[in-house]
Amino acid sequence: MAPRAPRSFALFLALSVASAPLSVLAQPAQSDIAEGDKATRAKDFDGALAHYQAALKAAPSGRAQMGVADALYQLGRAGEAYEAYDETLNTYGPKLGPVEKALVAKRLKELAPKTGWLSLRVSEAGAQVDVDGKSLGLSPVPALVRVTTGPHDVHVTKAGFAPFAGHADVTADGKIVIEATLAAQSTQAHVVVHASGNEPLRVLVDGVDVGVTPWEGDLPAGTHQVAGRSSSSQAEAQTVELTAGSRTAIDLVSAATAAHIQIRTNDGKGAIFLDGVAKGEGAFSGDVAPGPHSVVVSRDGYERFEKTMTLGERQTWAETVSLVTVGAAGSASADSALRAYEGIYGGFGLFGAFGVGGMGTDLQTNCNTLGAVSCNTPSPVGGGAFGYVGWTWDPVGFELMLGGVGDTVKQTATFDAQGPSGNLPAAAPARTESFSFGRIGGLAAVRARASFQTRLLRGTVAGGVGLSYKEMFLERNATATDGSGANTKYVPNAVGYFSPAITGEAALEIRLTPTIAVSVGGLLWADNASIAGSNSSPALPPSKAQTQVLNGNPIPTPAYHFATGPQVFIGPFIGMAFGP
Repeated sequence: MAPRAPRSFALFLALSVASAPLSVLAQPAQSDIAEGDKATRAKDFDGALAHYQAALKAAPSGRAQMGVADALYQLGRAGEAYEAYDETLNTYGPKLGPVEKALVAKRLKELAPKTGWLSLRVSEAGAQVDVDGKSLGLSPVPALVRVTTGPHDVHVTKAGFAPFAGHADVTADGKIVIEATLAAQSTQAHVVVHASGNEPLRVLVDGVDVGVTPWEGDLPAGTHQVAGRSSSSQAEAQTVELTAGSRTAIDLVSAATAAHIQIRTNDGKGAIFLDGVAKGEGAFSGDVAPGPHSVVVSRDGYERFEKTMTLGERQTWAETVSLVTVGAAGSASADSALRAYEGIYGGFGLFGAFGVGGMGTDLQTNCNTLGAVSCNTPSPVGGGAFGYVGWTWDPVGFELMLGGVGDTVKQTATFDAQGPSGNLPAAAPARTESFSFGRIGGLAAVRARASFQTRLLRGTVAGGVGLSYKEMFLERNATATDGSGANTKYVPNAVGYFSPAITGEAALEIRLTPTIAVSVGGLLWADNASIAGSNSSPALPPSKAQTQVLNGNPIPTPAYHFATGPQVFIGPFIGMAFGP
């Protein structure tokens, strides 16, 4: 008997070790079942379901399976409850007591007419399957899914395939089969491109030339830039968002981009070649593609003329060529082929303005009548800016000029209290009066311009008529010199006048390039302050707002003419000129 004791002990030890994991697993399962029962008594069926499912996962048992089925039944999830009761009966039926078996049979009988079977057959594995918005997981899914009777929506999706949508009306304890066949989804979109005009365009997709309009083809889904171009026009790029399987039509609207070349000889003779191709005798004018070009003019017995240039979109190049006989002086040859001064031109400048003949103020024209002993009336000084644009037919052109100017001057009058009576202001008290005149205004004029040029210099004169408007300002300070200390300041409202105007200009232009030059010259601007508008301020008593008594008794304020008669300004200017 002694030898058997060790073997019996070893067998007992092995069984104890093997059963230990089952015991360990059963402990949390029993805890979750207890918590599930507690939640059920509290009618927290969601909590009860979670605990029973945890217990079933930790240690499958009929008790946990029954708890899951009861919780689903109480939550009204009829289809899932039917499946859970059915699983309870099939897996744990022999271990159920009579009460449990009766309850399961009752519930299955109750739920059968409220539910039916849904069979989902998905053609592709790994597809997401949803029924009524609830995920069933990735295919393949269970062959039969118990759901409530009535309509159900089935959605199946997988990357690279068109989504599947199905509908099923499940009958009581019946079975509906859904065949979810997924079709591979296209990653391309079909595009058709047309040009709006008669001229075909080269189609550029993301900068790559793919053909001529009308063009159609397949492009990857996504964002693309579609543009068009030809030798003389282009269509702005359009941004298109393409979706897979779509068909998109695009209309390209082209705009002219051609440059223009105009060349002629001074006597109408000589063969003209453009980029090596003969274009005519004596003159050629036509559109060319933007980019580099070469022009050659040849004639027997004359030096060959050749020039290259690079033209931008819609740029015009024009030139008049004077061919030089073979053997003529090199300097004559260099100066003879001059750029034609024909086309759009313009310029701008800054100028100084110096008055000629004064402003025609009352101090200048009526000093004695005012009762003053003497008046000091210098001419105004100012400055301004002007600009012009026009078209010339070498050598004469016509232009529109716009300009602005401002000028100022200080004038004084001295009274000794001995002047004749009856004049305004009275000679008394003895005083000095200082006047600050200011003026700003603008001019619009139409002018004619004549020009002559060499390769480095261009001389030009311009003149014309227009309309001028000027706003004038005055500040008068009267200070007594009789010891009384009286001081009165007078600042009337601004006045303004309209007038016909004359403008003239003479300049020498130093050519920096064939089309850009620095201008230095003189400018004339003349108008009249006595034609239209207002050029004077009314006489005001000291109580008026324009008069301020700074000290002592007020000094009378009469009416004043700010300016009268012709207003002539001349002065130098410097600017820039832009020619064809």
